[in-house]
Amino acid sequence: MKIFINFGKGFMTMGKTTKMVLFLFLVNLLFSLILAVPMYHSLKSSIGTSEAGNRMVDSFDYIWWEEFRDEAQGLERTFTPAIIGKGAILINLESLIQMRFFSAPPILIGFGLLYIILHTFLAGGILSTFNQDIPRFAVKEFLQGAGSHFLRFLALMLFSWLFLLVIGAFLSSVIMPIIYDISSNSYSEIIPFLLVLALSAITFFLLLFIQMVFDYARIKVVLEDENNVLKAAVKAFGFVFKHPFSTFGLFYMIFFLNTAITVIYILVKEIIPQSDILTVLGAFFLQQLFIFALVWIRCLLYASQWELYRYLK
Repeated sequence: MKIFINFGKGFMTMGKTTKMVLFLFLVNLLFSLILAVPMYHSLKSSIGTSEAGNRMVDSFDYIWWEEFRDEAQGLERTFTPAIIGKGAILINLESLIQMRFFSAPPILIGFGLLYIILHTFLAGGILSTFNQDIPRFAVKEFLQGAGSHFLRFLALMLFSWLFLLVIGAFLSSVIMPIIYDISSNSYSEIIPFLLVLALSAITFFLLLFIQMVFDYARIKVVLEDENNVLKAAVKAFGFVFKHPFSTFGLFYMIFFLNTAITVIYILVKEIIPQSDILTVLGAFFLQQLFIFALVWIRCLLYASQWELYRYLK
């Protein structure tokens, strides 16, 4: 019952802060254009008015792509057939589960770090907005709140990365050699497959767990004006373990909502024929609507966790 009560409160809070979600969506869109515009000009320069452009309308032109790949530098090297359609989501999920954070080209890693730092900054504004008696979004107050909490949130982010590095080191140095040893001596592919699947599930669970705990650490920093980030993180771990049913239940309810919307987006996008300007624009609008929904759900998670923390404290 606590889960649904505080989910409902978070949902009501989101009804008062729709402008904040739109602002966050626009910030995300502007940041993505930093990568999208150079990629667009590179592809336009390569395809031009050639016959490859006509072939790409109907299906992916592998002959053109092999030539483009051989000449590609930096960001352009990330353009592969695998990122078309649902591939980008699946690749990102695979990289997350396998913790291959630094296998991308350096320029993409750099932008990724900037993106994370930007979202760390914005998180301060989101929680500061929720900290008002009646949550209302105003750009000036949002940015002031983001700035006032940024250094502490940045420290929490680095602290969370320490946990991720420990998890990654343990999995790569202890668990993976065991799986490789079993796979090399196995007469069937089923057991190795199940072991890798189980390891992926455990890794994904741990990543989500770290995210959830540090969400509550950020909430504690804002709600209680806690300056000691180490203390905030320890208290957040204690809060989660003290209320496991409520914290995990709320988190995974919203996580499955996120998953359901992602699946629906993939299925709908796959049936849209992108053969003319109208359908291409339709697919682009659908994609932006999907991103807006993800931003809204992330804020809903913060709002619901905020209400749960206050409710249980």
